[in-house]
Amino acid sequence: MDKEAKRKNDNIKQWGELDEVKKTKSVRFIALTVSIVFLLILAACSGGSGNGNTPKETASGNGGNGTASEAPKSDVKLTMWGFKVAFDPGFKAVAEEFKKKTGITVETQVTSPDDAYSQKIMAASAVSDLPDLYLYWNGPASGAFDGTAFEWSQDLNADPEWKNGFFPAALNGQMVAQGHIDNWAKDEKASDWMKKRQVGEIYGLPVDVGTFYTVYGNAQLLKEAGVSTDAPATVEEWIERMKTVKDKTGKSGLVFSGNTDSVYENWMALLQNYMLNGEESFTKLMNREETLSDSKNIHMFKFIEDLTKEKLFPDGMVSLDIDNADQLFARGDAAYALGGTFTYANFSAMGMKGEDIISFRVPAFEGSVNPDATTVPFGLVQMVVNGKGPHVEEAVEFVKYLTSEEGMVLYANAAFDIPAVNIKDKSKLQPAIEAMLSSLSMEENWWSQNGAILDKYWSNSEWRLFHELKQKVLLGVITAEEAAKQFDETAAKEKASAK
Repeated sequence: MDKEAKRKNDNIKQWGELDEVKKTKSVRFIALTVSIVFLLILAACSGGSGNGNTPKETASGNGGNGTASEAPKSDVKLTMWGFKVAFDPGFKAVAEEFKKKTGITVETQVTSPDDAYSQKIMAASAVSDLPDLYLYWNGPASGAFDGTAFEWSQDLNADPEWKNGFFPAALNGQMVAQGHIDNWAKDEKASDWMKKRQVGEIYGLPVDVGTFYTVYGNAQLLKEAGVSTDAPATVEEWIERMKTVKDKTGKSGLVFSGNTDSVYENWMALLQNYMLNGEESFTKLMNREETLSDSKNIHMFKFIEDLTKEKLFPDGMVSLDIDNADQLFARGDAAYALGGTFTYANFSAMGMKGEDIISFRVPAFEGSVNPDATTVPFGLVQMVVNGKGPHVEEAVEFVKYLTSEEGMVLYANAAFDIPAVNIKDKSKLQPAIEAMLSSLSMEENWWSQNGAILDKYWSNSEWRLFHELKQKVLLGVITAEEAAKQFDETAAKEKASAK
């Protein structure tokens, strides 16, 4: 599953043959071991429904978790929107079992790529035409559309066993905190509804966990070029390997979506900056107290410029969406691909075998202050209930079943995704998924505890400009130095305006 992590939408200007499109994406990371498919996690279904609603008791019992002597019947049909093709088999598996238990039909509809889905759901929200259920990129109040989304805190607090079944990092990543409220209060673009949020509110439940910052390698192509299939120690060594692949095979060194806002910067470059310069410097950069033109920060544009000059990116990468980039890698046209733990499912769906894929965390630059930084897995995608839809009670009931241990096992085994719930009986999972879950670390660290700093990427307008400038560097329209200067000028103006 790609990408993936997005939560906000911005208009971006594409260059050459690009059109203006809205983008969204978010989020953080966990290093993924080779040839593993992902999976799942637990949480017990609960009775009751927030916002004063109570789910109907069906023939299968409260929340749809019991067994029925005869199949229950219902004329209710829920519509669920999603944006990941690789996820859909998982949701269909859950929907099929849910219908057996409750009689309620859940019809899934997938719109791909991510950017097309983003435009579709934004348009639907504008005319109050959202479906009963919809997937959205994780983030506090992300995808809530000014109160359209159902609010879950009452239900979660009423059922501690269910609430505590979620991985803490996944659920906390959905919870409104004081830092978010403070940021929204200062943001003139934030709606009045956003400015009135309360600490502890949750508008969508995490479906899976994982992280970005993952590089995949095509083992066959690397072996053909005589390149090692282990993780490179540094960015510099990684680039040399890309050059070797280019020289020996004629294939590209690295591919990612150059058309999607946040992929390169949020899935790779920000973590590398943190590793290179440390917590204090990274914080200053995000707070507009350091410049991107500084020699220790300009690597964020120089990396793009250097690989472009060496022709290590595929032609036309600036116009590639996430799925297109994954397809290019899967068919053997690039040695490496940038993604997240979720991306493996896409490669598997595209026909790649586990033994043909290697993976490692994005490498650090030589001389980095914190080259071995780790990140805690966080929620990637959330399931949102349309709180103003015609079937709120039934939609809530479905989500509770989805996030039960039974539902999560069904989802994980069919979607090749790591769920947001800690499965107690891991023997029910595929062996590869069980092994993956056993290897996960949930120990909090600076990166996972400072979401308000990382969220400056979404709230500070210069980072929207970064995407446009990155595309210009990819096209050779401007240099890294020129791009950094424009970025800094915008950041300075925004900082002055804020004062």
